[in-house]
Amino acid sequence: MMTVIRKSFKRELFLCFIVVALIPMVITGCFLVSVLKERLSRDYEKKTQEQLVSVENRLTGIFDEMERASEEILSDEVIVEGITQTDSWLKNKAYKRLYEKTQDLREIAWFHIYDAQGVCSLSTSPQGAEGDLPTYWGLLRVAGTHSQEMILRRASGQQSSEPLCLQGARAILDENEECLGFVVIDMTEAHFETILSGTYNEENGIAVLNSYWEDVYSTKAAKEASLAQTLRKRRMAGEDLRQTTDGITFYIAPIQQTGLYIILGKEPVFTRDVTNMTIGVMMIMAVCSLFLCIAAAGVMSNYLTAPVKRLSQAMARVEGGDLDVQVGSLRKDEFGQLSASFDGMTRQIKENLALQVKQQKELNDSNIAMMQAQLNPHFLYNTLDTIKWVAKAHHVSELATMASGLAKILRTSISEAQFISLSEEVSLVCAYMDIQKIRFDGNFSYDVELPFELEDCMVPKMIIQPIVENAIIHGLKERENGHIFVSIYEEEATLCIDVYDDGCGMDETILGLLRERNREELKGHIGFYNVDTIIRLHYGTQYGLYAENQAEGGARVRVTLPIVRE
Repeated sequence: MMTVIRKSFKRELFLCFIVVALIPMVITGCFLVSVLKERLSRDYEKKTQEQLVSVENRLTGIFDEMERASEEILSDEVIVEGITQTDSWLKNKAYKRLYEKTQDLREIAWFHIYDAQGVCSLSTSPQGAEGDLPTYWGLLRVAGTHSQEMILRRASGQQSSEPLCLQGARAILDENEECLGFVVIDMTEAHFETILSGTYNEENGIAVLNSYWEDVYSTKAAKEASLAQTLRKRRMAGEDLRQTTDGITFYIAPIQQTGLYIILGKEPVFTRDVTNMTIGVMMIMAVCSLFLCIAAAGVMSNYLTAPVKRLSQAMARVEGGDLDVQVGSLRKDEFGQLSASFDGMTRQIKENLALQVKQQKELNDSNIAMMQAQLNPHFLYNTLDTIKWVAKAHHVSELATMASGLAKILRTSISEAQFISLSEEVSLVCAYMDIQKIRFDGNFSYDVELPFELEDCMVPKMIIQPIVENAIIHGLKERENGHIFVSIYEEEATLCIDVYDDGCGMDETILGLLRERNREELKGHIGFYNVDTIIRLHYGTQYGLYAENQAEGGARVRVTLPIVRE
């Protein structure tokens, strides 16, 4: 039975639907409910922790800003001097400076300056300077004994027309470490509401407690749930602080280096009613799934296996060498995407094969044309004819030069190596120019500049000679005492070969044909096209040949290649 089923994807798919439908739905449903409960609870707790971290970061950032502002106030001479000033102008100047230092924090805290006796001298509170603070106990006493840090304390009394939640203080010292006064920061419930706005879900209770688990600030929901009292009782009884009570789970995070704690109370995500409802829904879905799977198994198996069958047949035709086969599926699902990918693959393979044939043909044609352009019969005839007459007229020296140079060029041209070192390429160009220099009776001179560190760079052979030939034949025609300069250098990790001549320059029509790479119209400049084609086929379209006329006369042809040393 199983052997028969395994021979057909359609039957396997049908059986798969049936087996899935017959799985014990109750057990699976219970398992899914358990997993769902665990996952939702974990995600719920993760989001709660993220809210807790957000509140912690917000408060930590605010306290850091307050610390920074207090340090600026301590170092401001105008404010410090204004503590004991009675002159109204100096007092106003100190007030102005205090407002400048605290302008970014006035919406979330009030800043006061107290003198050494605890009398308020300056204040950013809407009520202005009011009230005194004792210096022999409490907040100012601790700030005086810990002068290098900001002291935060739960507000113990009503020092303002609005109820205070938290107070911070820092001592102001002179050069002799004598206390001149104090910077005091007050935070009310309204300030905390402004700071914490948008950082947590308002349906949940949130509270800020001190190190004694006393309430510093609580939202309305937190006060109704008595978060501070509940946690203080648990701490005193040695119980787990995060246990769930009355359907509320507590999340706790310390605020760095402040001695304060953030408490977030949230209801659990899963209740008994929600669990029972989920199980009931899962059971109903299991029964419905059983009948639906049996009814849909036959239809779906036919629908899903049809494109697989067509794709299998198309692959068999490709294996036989038919690259014109196309599946042509109109489906939008994964089978449609697979069919479209198969069609695209066969088209791409066919195009790649055609492109490879075309590129190889172009490369072969360019190599042949390059050889013809370099060693055309006219050049060989003139060279040999010149050798003959020079040998008769000058007896040996010029003959030796031309024969040696011609032998070197011929030997390199017919060799099987496609690439030679740059030093060898320059040697061939110099041999060629020596021959032409004798041929034209010394009517031109040349210079070659090749840095030592570039001599071992590998380049396609005979790529400079056609450019130099063009400069001699066309650029320096009807000119005496012409000059050709070959400059080789590295620029931005690119090998550059510039060939300069001081001749008549190049016709703009020819320059346009070179830019368009028009092989048919270049005629006498076909060597340019061949060099450019070979370079681009070997290294890519970002490299090649570029020609232009120079403002001072003559032309410049630049060849760019990658720097290759192997």
